[in-house]
Amino acid sequence: MADVKAKKDRKKPVIRVSYNEMEAFMMLPMLEEDDEPYTLEEIYAAIDRAGVKSGLKTDLLEQIVKDQSCGYEHLIAEGEEAVDGIDGYFEYNFNTDLNRRPTIRPDGSVDYWSIHLVEIVEEGQVVAMYHEPIQGSNGMSVKGKLRKAKRGRPLPPLKGKGFNRSEDNLVYTSQMDGKIDMKNGRINIVPVYEVYGNADLSTGNIDFNGDVIVHGNVTTGVSIKAQGSVTVDGVVEASSIEANTDIVLRGGVLGKKRGKVMAKGCIYAKFFEYVNVEACGFIEADSFLDCNVYCEDEIKLNGKKGSIIGGRIEAIKGITANCLGNDSYKKTAVQVGMGIELLKRVNNAENELQEVQSIVDKLTEGIKQFDELGKEKNIDVKKDERRVALVRAKIAKTADLNVSKEKVEYVHKLLEKAKGADIKITKKVYPGSTVSIDSLVIVVKDEQNGVNFVINEENNLVMYPL
Repeated sequence: MADVKAKKDRKKPVIRVSYNEMEAFMMLPMLEEDDEPYTLEEIYAAIDRAGVKSGLKTDLLEQIVKDQSCGYEHLIAEGEEAVDGIDGYFEYNFNTDLNRRPTIRPDGSVDYWSIHLVEIVEEGQVVAMYHEPIQGSNGMSVKGKLRKAKRGRPLPPLKGKGFNRSEDNLVYTSQMDGKIDMKNGRINIVPVYEVYGNADLSTGNIDFNGDVIVHGNVTTGVSIKAQGSVTVDGVVEASSIEANTDIVLRGGVLGKKRGKVMAKGCIYAKFFEYVNVEACGFIEADSFLDCNVYCEDEIKLNGKKGSIIGGRIEAIKGITANCLGNDSYKKTAVQVGMGIELLKRVNNAENELQEVQSIVDKLTEGIKQFDELGKEKNIDVKKDERRVALVRAKIAKTADLNVSKEKVEYVHKLLEKAKGADIKITKKVYPGSTVSIDSLVIVVKDEQNGVNFVINEENNLVMYPL
């Protein structure tokens, strides 16, 4: 009777489940001298009461019973972690992140060769490979609860133009030698006009619906027009360069007072001398010498020289340079903010919009009068030649009206850019320099070191030391 009572009162196996239910531990309390050994059935009963159902180490349990291993915990069950799947992805064999700004070398000079606007591929080149998704595997906790794995999701085939796709949609190859770029998940490969030498009278003028690359110089008298970008590795002489996007002139410009450089994007050049420059984006260069420059964004002269000498430089958003003018007191003018030219553009755009709107209103009224006359006389006037002419004229002028509205919207954006414009000259401002912000002007009479020209709260144009 005493033996039965001892077995009944003996401590039971202790089962502990981890907080994430991925591990289960068991400890057998120490046996007293007259206690009977633990049995496998007793252990499994304790495990069942704890709700442990999966990942049991049965061999270990048998060994524990055999050894009567008491007094410390054993890891008796391990859950299986879910293994998430891997989404499908594309591996690109071209540079998808082009460097569009020059690198400043440790000595302060600017490396214009670091600018990379155009990535070239060859016909038949593999430009992208698709790796299909890998499906994951579900897991299970020690209590038998399912751990769901994240599924690997496929990607749709690449869209764009200028490439071939294999039947299994895994391999993409270029159809041509040309420029490749990627925007909004689309790959576009288009022809590039490359000149492997100088652009001169032998090559003739270039007018190309894409990007133009000249690996030599652009000699005097040559005209280059590109619907894309223009990159010139050598020097640009007294020629005309126009681009619908960006322009990179690694060797600089010697314009001889006849050159012209115009971009609807940004312009980067080693230097500009005796040339007219216009950009809708920002301009970065090392120096300007006797240039006329108009920039609808910001001008940064960030090289060793960083100088503006002579000419007139206008940038709506601001100008940063090292030096303004020179020790010969050469007349140099800089303008930022709402200059006269910008105000003229705003007025012209708004006047044009009013004129076109007035014409559209008159045409609309004329058509309305025809329709009212038709109702009065109970006749169909829609095919009347005079009404048809009015409708056609209204359609044409409505198109003009939309263009005028876009112009007004654009110049008002420029006005927003002009707010808070300033001029930073980090080293010297020489006498003979004229500085203008909006309609306010300062003529510098004494040499200044490191100044910031701004309009203060009293609406005065002032110089603050940097």
